Amino acid sequence: MHARGVVVSRRSPVFSLLGLALALAACAPAVARSETTPAAFAVETEAPSFTVQEGKASWYGPGFAGRRTANGEVFDPSQLTAAHRELPFDTLVRVHNLQNGRSVVVRINDRGPFKGGRVIDLSRAAAEAIGMLGSGVADVKLEVLSVPSGMVRVAAYPQLKGYEAISRHHRVGTLLVLDRPLGGKPIVVRVVGQEVPAGVPADLLLAFDLFAVVGAQVTVLGN
Repeated sequence: MHARGVVVSRRSPVFSLLGLALALAACAPAVARSETTPAAFAVETEAPSFTVQEGKASWYGPGFAGRRTANGEVFDPSQLTAAHRELPFDTLVRVHNLQNGRSVVVRINDRGPFKGGRVIDLSRAAAEAIGMLGSGVADVKLEVLSVPSGMVRVAAYPQLKGYEAISRHHRVGTLLVLDRPLGGKPIVVRVVGQEVPAGVPADLLLAFDLFAVVGAQVTVLGN
């Protein structure tokens, strides 16, 4: 499920293009964090794990139907979808209602919830499937069933600057070409370390300014 980095030979013509991209990036002004970027996008070191998570679920629908979700889709409350702060878009998650034993499989297509203690926001259809429409909030367990191929979880790390990156799965010195899910030109970063702090639910760490541009997941281009 992990994409490999793009390791470029100095004799390859691609190296010149990547070198130029890095040089231009170094001259670019820093990107300020938008006030609309949810603070919850930052690393949550207390998250239980990537594959299993427990907490409270809420649901949304009224007033949001027809609006764009974070991945660009039109929100449809009748579909089995959900919002999560960190899981890559299109991840399939089984949501277990710990209060009545019912469960449903949803697809992540949005970001949230941003209220403390809540781990997932369900569509109306998903909330109805596990019997929590009336209560509005329920204690749940999330079980990750699949992660989109090539997608890498991303988090912000204050010790990094510019186009530096820390990656669990790429060697120091590797150049990674990051393709943003919502479009825009690919971004080239250089791996400067492999030690991701314990408990951080991410595979790739970026500086805050770059994280604000890339978001919580990205595709690493390459074979």
